[in-house]
Amino acid sequence: MTEPISTSDVTPDGHNPESPESTDAVSILIVEDEGIVAQDLQETIVRLGYRVAGVAGEGVQAVYMADELRPQLVIMDVGLRGDIDGIQAAQMIQERARIPVIFLTGHRDLDTLDRAVRTGPLGYLVKPFQEVELRCSIEVAIHKHRAEIATREREEALRRNADLLVSLSLVDELTQLRNRRGFFELAEQALKVARRERHMLGLFFVDLNGLKQINDHLGHLVGDQALRDTADALRSTFRESDIVARLGGDEFVALAHVQNDTSTLRERLREQLAVLNAGAGRPYKLDVSIGTTLVNAASNETIEALIALADADMYEEKRASSGIRYVGDFTSTSGV
Repeated sequence: MTEPISTSDVTPDGHNPESPESTDAVSILIVEDEGIVAQDLQETIVRLGYRVAGVAGEGVQAVYMADELRPQLVIMDVGLRGDIDGIQAAQMIQERARIPVIFLTGHRDLDTLDRAVRTGPLGYLVKPFQEVELRCSIEVAIHKHRAEIATREREEALRRNADLLVSLSLVDELTQLRNRRGFFELAEQALKVARRERHMLGLFFVDLNGLKQINDHLGHLVGDQALRDTADALRSTFRESDIVARLGGDEFVALAHVQNDTSTLRERLREQLAVLNAGAGRPYKLDVSIGTTLVNAASNETIEALIALADADMYEEKRASSGIRYVGDFTSTSGV
């Protein structure tokens, strides 16, 4: 290697003010506790066209400088003096910042090599080495690190896309509530937890009355808005931890934590509908029929069976109700 450069070229904190500042140059942190070797290495790195971000003489200092300077590569002597050696320092740096490391060592023993390899370095040079070996090690390390970053980014993008597809497959496009599949997947798990921990649950089956008349007289776009308004009323009624879904058509379902009965949430839903109906600008009046059933923690009823019980209860309410529901300038009976 070349003659060592003057120690005056390195500031007391390890920074090198004479290093090229080109944003294209790879920035390298040197960690070497032998001053002459560090100076010689610094001069070689600069001559090869890289930028020296700083020089550290011990492991703890290297960890702090890597955090502060965020170099693109660390060239680390394995046998550092101090509280931690180079292998330990490299492991801490990679855990904190995923900065690639090239090890330098005068040791050739297998135990040291084995410890070093377990930290996942991207290069390993045994002193003394030639300048061309250093350049090759740096270029290979940078290339491999960039390839690893690109791979992680692709994998993360694929994971996000997969999560999005799963989410879309579980969400009703019109109302943004869970769809039938999404409800069953979550409800099955909630039911298992409730039975194991003896939590009380209530299942609510909600039918939007008069949707056909809204579609026939006002159009399907207005009917879609009526469904979205019903979904908004349900969101305002139930907690985020409850599972609310549109099963399809004019049918909605919710699985909610309750105290002793379902009457409180039933009345709260009625109140939310009243608030929506009091607002101006709607050519229809929202009205629903509600059926409920309590989940018996000691029973083995399936979600399908619980929905059937709540559905039957809803039809009892629908048959028992009377009067006329107004939708714009037309009427519909409660049974429609």
